[in-house]
Amino acid sequence: MVREALGAQFQRSMPEYLDGLITVASVRMSPDLRIAKVYVSIYRSTTKPEILMKRLNTHAPEIRKRLGDDVEMKHLPELRFFLDDTLDTVERIDKLLKSVREEDEAREAERAARAGETAGETGADNAADGAADGAAHGDGMTGSGAHDDDR
Repeated sequence: MVREALGAQFQRSMPEYLDGLITVASVRMSPDLRIAKVYVSIYRSTTKPEILMKRLNTHAPEIRKRLGDDVEMKHLPELRFFLDDTLDTVERIDKLLKSVREEDEAREAERAARAGETAGETGADNAADGAADGAAHGDGMTGSGAHDDDR
């Protein structure tokens, strides 16, 4: 209820001390409903978020009074504004996951390349061993290891 009312308030009329787009991400009420921690996201602002947060908290009594016009509560909560950095955190996590995925793919490609080199060497070694066996037994069959005596 408080989140919707504050969001509508910021949409209807943006105070002159704020610039950009203010979105109320969440509101966490204290158990006694006397304090509301309001988490906001700020977009397209030319002012640093920290400065906007100070301005919001400075003007919290004024915002609270306007909130009282929109919601009916036994006790109108004291408003405390905090910057919601959820989207920044999500973006950071996405970047980390992407870099880990790229590292994994690079390691897998490196392993596959090493396995291919090893398989090529093994095949050449096996052919050479088979030719040596055939020459040693004089059967003229290279690489099979079969003997005329076995027939």
